[in-house]
Amino acid sequence: MALCHNILNLEEDEEDILTEKNPHDVVPTLDGAYLADQVQNILLHSGRRTTSRLLHTHLPYSCLPEAVRNSGCKLVHLARNPKDTLVSMWHFYNKILRREPMSSPFPIERAVESFCSGVIPWGPFYEHVVGYWEESRKRPDEVLFLKYEELCRDPKDQVRKLASFLGKSFCPTKNGDNDDDDDVVEKVLQRSSLGRLKELEVNKNGVLEIVPIPNAHFFRKGTVGDWKSCLTPQMAKRIDHLTQFKLRGTGLSLDDF
Repeated sequence: MALCHNILNLEEDEEDILTEKNPHDVVPTLDGAYLADQVQNILLHSGRRTTSRLLHTHLPYSCLPEAVRNSGCKLVHLARNPKDTLVSMWHFYNKILRREPMSSPFPIERAVESFCSGVIPWGPFYEHVVGYWEESRKRPDEVLFLKYEELCRDPKDQVRKLASFLGKSFCPTKNGDNDDDDDVVEKVLQRSSLGRLKELEVNKNGVLEIVPIPNAHFFRKGTVGDWKSCLTPQMAKRIDHLTQFKLRGTGLSLDDF
């Protein structure tokens, strides 16, 4: 969310709105707004922007309205290794669903079982990912499929790829000098970095505008391979086998490098 916002609005947003608002308030989540009966409000607000309107959703591609799928709008899907996805989701929902700070967390064993059974928020993980993957191969000009691990491994290259897809390419100067290009990419990455956003006051103590969730809940580690600190070898092996089965024949790999 922060990357897309900064790529499209870097020139106009000199004051850096992300120092005042959580990325989820700057790029509203449609499904969260629907649950809070705020869809009309966010559409009216975002419609007043002079730059391209950005919206976020957790919905699978198959659940997007035809009006969206056939509109020609750009869709960006960011996928992550299933084991890290599970662990990140487990931490997040333990934060927002535990009624008391000292109450027992939802057991990781049950989280693994639910994940492997496809009983998780927004539908089965593999069908969700494969839906956007296959559509990105059919319509590469309208659907971009990115991997979190590649973004962490080579952030500059991935930002340029995302910017080009959004029609906001960072071009070298006429004499072939890449310095200006690098400066812009560095600024986008700096403004969007988890480390920076996590330390902002608004994200330490603020609350989302649409749904009353503490902003701090959206920031943890963002580390590739953090699943190793939570999953047993048996759990990891089960998920790996399921991943191989579910992705067989799709041409998609979700390794964590």
